[in-house]
Formats: sequence, C-alpha cells, structure tokens
Amino acid sequence: MEIELLRTLLILAQTKNFSKTAELQHIVQSTVTTRVRELEKDVGEQLFLRSKQKVELTEAGAVFLPYAERMLRLYEEGKFKAKSTTSFEGRLVVGSVDSIWRNILFPVLQEYLVRYPRISFKATTGHSLDVLQRLVDGVIDIALVYQPPRLSRFKVYACHEEDFVLVVHPQHPLACHAEVSVSELSQMNLLYHNWSGAFTQWIHEILPPNQLFQVQIDTAQLILALVKQGLGPAILSRAAVAAELNANTIVEIPLTGANPPPRWITYAVVHPGKLSEQPVSHWLDLMSEYNLKCTL
Repeated sequence: MEIELLRTLLILAQTKNFSKTAELQHIVQSTVTTRVRELEKDVGEQLFLRSKQKVELTEAGAVFLPYAERMLRLYEEGKFKAKSTTSFEGRLVVGSVDSIWRNILFPVLQEYLVRYPRISFKATTGHSLDVLQRLVDGVIDIALVYQPPRLSRFKVYACHEEDFVLVVHPQHPLACHAEVSVSELSQMNLLYHNWSGAFTQWIHEILPPNQLFQVQIDTAQLILALVKQGLGPAILSRAAVAAELNANTIVEIPLTGANPPPRWITYAVVHPGKLSEQPVSHWLDLMSEYNLKCTL
C-alpha cells in the first residue's frame, strides 16, 4: 500500500472535495480519483460515497480511517528515526497534551535543547488517549498525559499535581466575593473548558444533568483569554493561570463547601526498556530538576 494513497485518503476525508484535495496535494483531480480507486481495490471495500454535492466516508471508510492515520504516523516517525541516526548522537520523541506543554513542560524543553544539542528532539501534541496510542505504537518514547493510563507493560509516574481554581477578571462582579460555594456554580454563566477525566466526573456530580453552557471551548488558553477580557468566570488548572494570577490580570475566588474540585495529576508514561536510553533518562532527570518528580 503506497503512502501517497493514504495521504490522499486523509485529506479527502477532511475536505470532502476532490478538487480541493487535488489542490492541497498539488496534483490533478483525476489523480485523486485514481488513488482512491487503487486504495479501495487494495482494501477490498468502498471507502467513499460520491455525489455531485459532497463526498462522504462509507461505514467501511470510517472504520479504516484511524488505521490509515496510524500507518502514516508510523511511516513518518520511521523516517524521522532513520534520519536522526546519521545526523545526531541520539533522538527523543515526547508526546503530550497541548496544555501540559504550555503550562508545565516548556521550561524542561528549553533546557533540554540547550543542554543536549546533539540529540534530535521531536514534540507531538494530542488528546491523552491519542498520545497513549502513539506510545503503544512505538511512535513516541515518553507520554505525558492527564488520564491515568492502564498499560501494564509501561511505567507510569505521577509527576505533577495541582488544583483547579475559579478565576475572573478583577472588574467582574464576582471579584468582590471572598469565596464561592461549589453549590453556586450551577447558577453561574461559566466559560467552560472540559478537562476530561476526574474533572468531567466532578462537573457531572455538581451540575444538573441538563446543564448547558453558553460558551464551551476545548482550548484552555482561549478560555483564559476570554476571562481576561471580562467575559465571565472559568474553572482552570492552577498551572494554566499562574502567570496571570501573579500579574493580577485575573483574580482567584476560593471554592468552598462539599465536593470540592478534584486534584489534577499529570502522568509520565514510558516503557521500562527505554529507561536505559540516554535521551530518555536525560529528559526524566531534567523533569526532576524542575520538580516534576518521576516517582511511582
């Protein structure tokens, strides 16, 4: 199965348009059609439903799509690893959630690049489950995630723990409150970011089952930007808002009462066989220097 066939599949599944797919790949539309037919012949199933209005994945196509993504990812990672053997003394691939990179790992990354210039480094981002799948596939060496993984073959370290905080703009009406009860959150127009895991379970416990949010965004940094503009309160991790709290551009309102927010833990996950590799051990040691303890 040719790699370019997989690339075409992924782009067409996203654009749902043959001409747009051809434009993005710098090929003619007939080539896109040919590649799709070749791939369908190889798989033995029709992957797309075609009409004049749109192109949609068939049920078989939807099932095949994540496997195509993984095959392409493995291919790209294989190329990266092969090239790094001739140009560098070692290589390291670390995968994590975007907010962990921004709020926790960035100082570690900066120091690692300075301290180990002969190690080829690659950072990838994704949701916790996606990152863990890449770890299982061997695409990355170390995963840092929020979800506690159930991977018996891997070492799992709780390396960082923090709390969730309710924050608002200093001029917001809530800013004058000395505290807010958890039971009052259901009456607030929260700017909502779903942190998943234990946080989602907690939200389901304290809010009505039919609770709707006017604003729901899957990027914590965008929620924080809205809070700084005075558009509402939000519950964010302390690491995500530490700089703004120190600069007094937002204020924290303590949450009181029964059923407080859960503690938020970042986990480092690595295969035991990788621990003896210098690029991996250097990264974990450096995390410890920044108080991100890799302890079981």
